[in-house]
Amino acid sequence: MTQQLDSLYDSGYSPLDGVEEVLNQRRWHYARTNRDELFLEMAGKHGTYRMMFMWNSFHEVMQFCCEYDFRVADFQYKQACETLNEINYSMWVGHFHLSPESMIPCYRFTQIFRGLDFDAGAEQMGDIIRIAVEECDFHYPALLMLSGEKTHDQEQLAFALMPTVGQS
Repeated sequence: MTQQLDSLYDSGYSPLDGVEEVLNQRRWHYARTNRDELFLEMAGKHGTYRMMFMWNSFHEVMQFCCEYDFRVADFQYKQACETLNEINYSMWVGHFHLSPESMIPCYRFTQIFRGLDFDAGAEQMGDIIRIAVEECDFHYPALLMLSGEKTHDQEQLAFALMPTVGQS
């Protein structure tokens, strides 16, 4: 099995090819800018998410990022990092990241493909998209609070992060 996968890697096959198949099956629009990168935009409950799949053939690793459609205010960086740390503590899959350069919150997940069946890995990436949208939708209100000019205390952020049942 490992020799078969090695020959696939050597032939130029990329797990992004499998991700493309999954996206085509679901009729989702995407852009494949090169052999190692694929971009997708998807509407969530609150906004539009920019998603990126990046393949690193040397390490046989796929990284997935899902960016929000807003930027955290510069003066909120410390509070945003504390909030993301609290969010990440309870997550099972992936994590949130805030780059000090862009100040755009991002959900990230990395999958090692060495020894993994490409088809199964591509299906897992479909699951990761679903999980990313769910996580981003759930945390959108709290993180959006940090994009404005108003300062919020921990109690307000904790309230925004509370799970709810139903909608009003």
